[in-house]
Amino acid sequence: MRKTLLFLIFAFLSQIAWAQERTIRGKITNAEDGSPLPGVSVVVQGTNRGTVTDVEGQYRLPVADGDAVLVFSFIGMLSQEQTIGNRETIDVQLTPDSKQLSEVVVVGYGTEQQKLITGSIGVVKSDAIKDLPVSTVDGMLQGQAAGVQVLQNSGTPGGGMSVRVRGTTSISGSGQPLYVIDGIPLTTGDYAQVGYEGQGINALSDLNPNDIESMSVLKDAATAAIYGARASNGVVLITTKRGKSGKSVIGFNAYYGVQQAWRTLDMLDTEQWMEYRNDLAGSAIFSEADIAKARAGDTTNTDWQDVIFRSAPIASYELSATGGNDKTRFFISGSYFDQKGILIGTRFQRMNTRVNVDHSINDKFRIGTSIGLTYSTSNRVEGDQSLNGPLPNGISTPAIFPVYDEDGSYNQSGPYANPVSIANDATNENFTYRVIANMFGEYELLPGLTLTSKWGIDFYNLREHAFEFKTQQGQKYNGLGFETYTNVRNLVSNNTLKYEKTFGRHVVDVLAGYSFEKRERTSSFIRGQDYADENMQYINSAATITQASAGAVTSGVRSYFAKANYNYADKYLVSLTGRVDASTSFGPNNRNGFFPAASAAWRISQEDFFHDNVPVISELKLRGSYGLLGNDNISAFQYAELYRATSYLSKPAIYPTNVPNPDLKWETTAQLDLGVDIGLFSDRLMLTVDYYNKQTKDLLLGRPLPGSSGFSTVVENIGKMENKGVEISLSGEQSFGQVRWRPQLNLSINRNKVLKLYNGQPIDDLGRGGNRVMEGQPLGIFYSFKSLGVDPSTGDIVYADTNIDGEITTEDRTIVGNPNPKFTGGFTNNFTYGHFDLSVFLQFSYGNDVFHGSRLFLESLQGGDNQLEDVTRRWRKPGDITDIPRATSDPVKAVENKRTSSRFIEDGSYMRIKNVTLGYTLPGDLTNKVRLSSLRVYAGVQNLFTFTRYTGLDPEVNYSGNDTQVVGTDFFTFPQARTVTFGVNLKF
Repeated sequence: MRKTLLFLIFAFLSQIAWAQERTIRGKITNAEDGSPLPGVSVVVQGTNRGTVTDVEGQYRLPVADGDAVLVFSFIGMLSQEQTIGNRETIDVQLTPDSKQLSEVVVVGYGTEQQKLITGSIGVVKSDAIKDLPVSTVDGMLQGQAAGVQVLQNSGTPGGGMSVRVRGTTSISGSGQPLYVIDGIPLTTGDYAQVGYEGQGINALSDLNPNDIESMSVLKDAATAAIYGARASNGVVLITTKRGKSGKSVIGFNAYYGVQQAWRTLDMLDTEQWMEYRNDLAGSAIFSEADIAKARAGDTTNTDWQDVIFRSAPIASYELSATGGNDKTRFFISGSYFDQKGILIGTRFQRMNTRVNVDHSINDKFRIGTSIGLTYSTSNRVEGDQSLNGPLPNGISTPAIFPVYDEDGSYNQSGPYANPVSIANDATNENFTYRVIANMFGEYELLPGLTLTSKWGIDFYNLREHAFEFKTQQGQKYNGLGFETYTNVRNLVSNNTLKYEKTFGRHVVDVLAGYSFEKRERTSSFIRGQDYADENMQYINSAATITQASAGAVTSGVRSYFAKANYNYADKYLVSLTGRVDASTSFGPNNRNGFFPAASAAWRISQEDFFHDNVPVISELKLRGSYGLLGNDNISAFQYAELYRATSYLSKPAIYPTNVPNPDLKWETTAQLDLGVDIGLFSDRLMLTVDYYNKQTKDLLLGRPLPGSSGFSTVVENIGKMENKGVEISLSGEQSFGQVRWRPQLNLSINRNKVLKLYNGQPIDDLGRGGNRVMEGQPLGIFYSFKSLGVDPSTGDIVYADTNIDGEITTEDRTIVGNPNPKFTGGFTNNFTYGHFDLSVFLQFSYGNDVFHGSRLFLESLQGGDNQLEDVTRRWRKPGDITDIPRATSDPVKAVENKRTSSRFIEDGSYMRIKNVTLGYTLPGDLTNKVRLSSLRVYAGVQNLFTFTRYTGLDPEVNYSGNDTQVVGTDFFTFPQARTVTFGVNLKF
């Protein structure tokens, strides 16, 4: 009886609940032209129940009697709320939103409305990069902002990238921008102590891109001067996601994909190799029968690139929760990222968690915290300049050698160590533990007067473990092991006082602040050899310690800064900024540096005479700024006398390691920026154009010293350099029936020139490509011999006798190439049609040269290395017309034919279809049935096609990583991958 009664009660209540639900219908149109708007979000306010409009702009949404308001929102349109009441049909007209001008942009120590900004800022929102399968924050910037060049130096999972904001302003210092996350300067760079050339460990790879709400790139002096001594390379402000008031929302984002090499090199097969070796030796090393067997496929013909490259998985999983009320708001996330490299032996894994909390104690007092934790591991393999890496060894090993012997052991009869053995038997593990946390308090002392204090820490711990036993290198040392530890702790405090006041049509806000940073770095390094067993691979099992070291460095910066903004009627805008920095990197004579900046803007479109007569132009703003920026990113304490310990006559001793220079000071960049912002048709088409001129002086360079001094150089401020350029950004929104298109194009043109060096002496013969730093030329030009081609009568390369003295000597070297592009850019296209969305992102670089250093060996036509298939058109007899010289065992001619020259300079221009993503959002009536707020599935391809004349594995490459002088050189460098992914975004 009781069960029957409960059943009847439940059925009755269910009928009541069903009776209380009803369906609202309607159509959403564009208020300007009456066209239907597909993809408009329709949500019951305060809940996660909603839907989106179909291709006809129609929607259907079940609501309950307690539901009061529907919220209609769409990108590019003003959101609108409608009271439900007793209505069953609610039609809505949405009007365009001038969002690009009204949105708030993060700037140094605060935010500003974009329409009131007087400087130059590039903004990258999370929506623009949400589906990109990139593992690092710097990778998210690629092609997204004018004036920001991002070069992916290699395809190493989690590897670093070279980021240049308006060119390179330093020769010996860092060219990377300052990164600031939620107000805390980040520890960046490569702290690895076991060298792998350009395949370094990128400290930025510890950040989870999915946690990022937006990134602001401060490009000119007006916006960057508030960061003073470290801002000459630009500043990247990273803002993480924070909670919002309302019902809690759980989000889950995941994707899985497969990566493959998008290109491989055409190498000689076994038959071609035999013919080449016979030609090289001048005799029949391989008989006609041997060659016939190879032609028939009856002998070993290993495709080594097929062996060392693999189809590799990539996956990302993220779970987040956000919500709160008027008092407390929170954002919590956890994620796992796993990427195996397309090169065997490489992998990167990362686990992140983040907690962001904001709490209002009362109307005047607000506190909050941001805590990010990371644990990551990476597996690297030697490459680039090494002869003990899977990539150089695999490409250079001829096809005639098998991977394994008949007994299953690795075949080691090739010219280099077996690449598979290196990948499988060499241990190269790196472990990173990272904590980036801050807490802040904000108190309104008086109306308009706010005091803010923020304390933060960035703790970075890196452990490297490397061991080889079975490999050729391991056998050479009877077991070889490395163990390193690096700890970097950066404690930061920012304290600001801000005053805002409106006087009629006058608006003034003033900011003053004090900050300090204390950075401590400790490290240890141990190298051991002679191990008894391969399973005992840690240092305590090494019989011989061949190298051991440990050290610690403490440095700091103390700063005072101020900023004042004046705004009259949103027409006339003026901003003044100044910062004083005191750094331990410089001596007592120049420890303090002052970095001021001023900017102004005139919004002509706000003038009555313009607004009333030119309605098609909705925004016209002229901007101008000038200021000084600094760069202190050099080795610590170069100004002081430094000593190192040693032994002398079996007793402890010390010796000086540098010449002190108490007058050492910052590199200083004076920057002028002139810009215009134009909005057309109610800002549905936006154009921004900037011209800049950056003059950098007091470059930190090593002045040569006579050998009798006991030192080779002393660091001084002795150089000058300039960067000039133009940036163009164009964005808009257009409808074609039911299809909406939102394009965004950016184009950057930068011209770099070295103006002054010590006594005009060039910095010469840098890297494998012969990079050079010389007055009157761009940084890192290629300076070597000019190849005139192959002499048809001899088959040898002929070089230009530039000084016409009848001999080819080093004096005949000349400028043969420029690694700096003429322009770079990106073109993003977002389309929506009903529940479908499509994104196509193109990224390009034009006019840059690449030194294809791999060809030095792969077209050497000597020795035991495998050769590119191009050598089949080599010179063979007098009269042959070709670009490939003869095969020769003559040691003199062989060296001359492969010398560094313009023969190996190639056009590195490229255009990439960087990303294509097609998504589908399920209709609301379907997601509501499974209690989901939204569900979107998508498929994407990264690096779909690359259009280039470069013949190497990848035109976007540099084997020396972030080096500012050795650039544009490819030497057996790990290429990027083509990636196909499938993903899902859901909220509930």
